[in-house]
Amino acid sequence: MQTAHTTLRKNSDIEALRTLAIILVIFAHISALLSPDSVYRVVLAYFRFGYGVDVFFCISGFIITKSIINEIPSSRSLKSILDFSIPFWTRRFWRLMPSAFFWVLMGLLLSAWHGGEGYIPKLKDFAWPAFAAAFQFFNVIFPACRDASTCGTVGIYWSLSLENQFYLILPVIAVLAGMRRMAMIFGAVFLAQFFLSRQLSDPTPYLWAFRTDAIALGVVLAIWQKHASYQRARPDFLRNGPLCTLLLLLMIAGLGAITIPVAPIPFAMGITSVGAFLLVWAASYNENYFTRWKPVEVFCDYLGSRSYAIYLVHFIVLFTVRQLMFSPAESSTNTNYDTLSVASYVFVFIFFTLALSELNYRFIETPLRKKGEKISKGMKLRVIQQP
Repeated sequence: MQTAHTTLRKNSDIEALRTLAIILVIFAHISALLSPDSVYRVVLAYFRFGYGVDVFFCISGFIITKSIINEIPSSRSLKSILDFSIPFWTRRFWRLMPSAFFWVLMGLLLSAWHGGEGYIPKLKDFAWPAFAAAFQFFNVIFPACRDASTCGTVGIYWSLSLENQFYLILPVIAVLAGMRRMAMIFGAVFLAQFFLSRQLSDPTPYLWAFRTDAIALGVVLAIWQKHASYQRARPDFLRNGPLCTLLLLLMIAGLGAITIPVAPIPFAMGITSVGAFLLVWAASYNENYFTRWKPVEVFCDYLGSRSYAIYLVHFIVLFTVRQLMFSPAESSTNTNYDTLSVASYVFVFIFFTLALSELNYRFIETPLRKKGEKISKGMKLRVIQQP
């Protein structure tokens, strides 16, 4: 991770959380390949894993705010806002959008090819969700889309839309408010949502796709990192490997237990954002609390760096595997759900998700991210050189 002034050691604990988050997202969706009578579906009655997205949100709020916090201009003029924001928006666009556009296009082609057959929505029904996903307002239409079963392969784009909306306003708030007031603003954003009921159920709650509390806490964490109290709060007890592992497992299970559709406790989603904050807070010290064992660090550095690609790819692979390997009629029977068949479905899903994610990472994400960084740096240099 790089700022304008320093190059920092890669934070493997953050990569570990990205790895955890993407694995949780996979756990949340993989049940689509399993028998209705599978043991895992029984587990899902008591534990849900969609909160992996909240971990991603908190990481994004923290990392992105940290990357710009030392560059916020003191002037609050329109020129300062634009000079600061446009290079930032350019960098984020080239980092995220080419991959997102590509997989929206693949979803459209799949819908044109198999639309109306099995699990793939017809192209005429899918075109509007695909448009909303491409232009980053999918979270606005997500509840209606989910309830009508027309989201198709872009069903996960609600979170990308929400993040990009956050990226759109973050630099503007940073310039207009300054660091101290920015912390107060995002603290208020968190508190305003904490007491809302937003469990994912049927029909889909509209506010579920607008949950910015974990992102807001990530912003607050990045600002807190500049103060002496942050260092005094260092969780050195996590250096105890067995204790750290136990606490992490309890956190995973606890957050899974409170995010079921019928929440066992009030304000479950608000508490989930606090749990995500605690994980990112521990990781933010870059002390390898979660990656003390070298093989774990290597694995997480690899998978975490590709987590965005995996997130985009896995849903379209999931739909394709379901479409090609069995029909909707088989969902109500045990046909093709023997152990060997299920294992083959899962293997094919994992293999193609990882393979396509690697290709996306190498040939779309990485080169275009570098292109965006180069363009952004050129913009900043022109601003500095202006008389």
